[in-house]
Amino acid sequence: MNISQIARKYIEIALFLIFLAGCATSSVAPTSIPTQLVQPTQTSLFRFIQTIHVTPDDNYLGGGFVRINYVPFTNRFVVTFAGPIVHPPSNPNLCLGGGYAYKGYTLDMQETGETGVLSCPSGDSGSLMVDNTFYFVVPTMKPNGWHVSKIDATNWTLVTETQYNFDPQVDTNKQPNNDPMVAFVNGQLDISSQYNATGNPPDFPLGAATYHDFFSTDLAFLNQRILNDPPHILGSSMIFQDGLYYFVTANTYLGGDIVVITYDQNWKYVGVKSLVHNGLFSTGLAFDGQRFYVAYLDNSQTLKPNQLPVYLNVRLAAFDRNWNLLEDIAVTSYAISDNMQTGRPWVLLHGNRLYVSYDLDTMDPVTRSENMHGQAIISIYELTQTP
Repeated sequence: MNISQIARKYIEIALFLIFLAGCATSSVAPTSIPTQLVQPTQTSLFRFIQTIHVTPDDNYLGGGFVRINYVPFTNRFVVTFAGPIVHPPSNPNLCLGGGYAYKGYTLDMQETGETGVLSCPSGDSGSLMVDNTFYFVVPTMKPNGWHVSKIDATNWTLVTETQYNFDPQVDTNKQPNNDPMVAFVNGQLDISSQYNATGNPPDFPLGAATYHDFFSTDLAFLNQRILNDPPHILGSSMIFQDGLYYFVTANTYLGGDIVVITYDQNWKYVGVKSLVHNGLFSTGLAFDGQRFYVAYLDNSQTLKPNQLPVYLNVRLAAFDRNWNLLEDIAVTSYAISDNMQTGRPWVLLHGNRLYVSYDLDTMDPVTRSENMHGQAIISIYELTQTP
């Protein structure tokens, strides 16, 4: 989504500017990002391995909305991201300025040279790998809706795509389409974003609701469901396990908790449980059969309590099957004086390692705004205990 449009739509909750600034497609040379991003924390469960800089490189100046996934057919990883493109692979005239791209990696995180552009221009996006199929969602404007692509990740060819347009009678202030969650739950694709019943974003410290558009694996629209028990915000993840939907989100924007909201298989509300304090954008979720792993943003660092600006850090937490906290570590640990900003964390579980991908940008120390030169980063942890 265009930054200025988001600013106008969400002026009451300026925190969104922090989340979305990283998708800008400025052609200015990227600000230098420190080589060492993480203060390795040795714990009983996670052992820090290394941090990988996906961008910048010769083709891509930066990266936002970073997702690392595993492709079973190739036995390799692929990293997708949005950002400025200077040398589009295979087509020198494709997406000049910005777009969505992918890069291939071996299991030891060496670049394979496989890279390409998915679409352009860049902005908000949501995506998910299901086996060898990559589902890619881009919000559209005029008409408002979703452009959904189904891509064969074995060769990165388009299988099918659809443009789903929202009901024009629905106020876009009630149903904006920024920062979509894309989840595959109970055999269906769930594309979700904020729902504001009043037509206004929720005032601090309140939450609101989310709307969920469900599609078949062939991208046929099935139905929409609005979840509002209890109030919550966008920037979430979901998994269907043992006949239950676990929806991991936050109950407000500042000073609130990461929570897990549980629904039965018929979407009847079961209950809610607070997981960690001072968090939001729990956009990364994985499960190994015994433990849930959640990547989220810590928003406790502010100049004044519960007020903007906020200085975000990525964290990784582990929970048992009953959602009791086992471990919660800092993936990044920047102080306010470092003038760094993180965003949109994601987590992939493969073997006994967790791969946490996220955006990283520098901040102007005077204006307290991002420099809009975000980079795509991956931090890797080894599990020291088997499930």
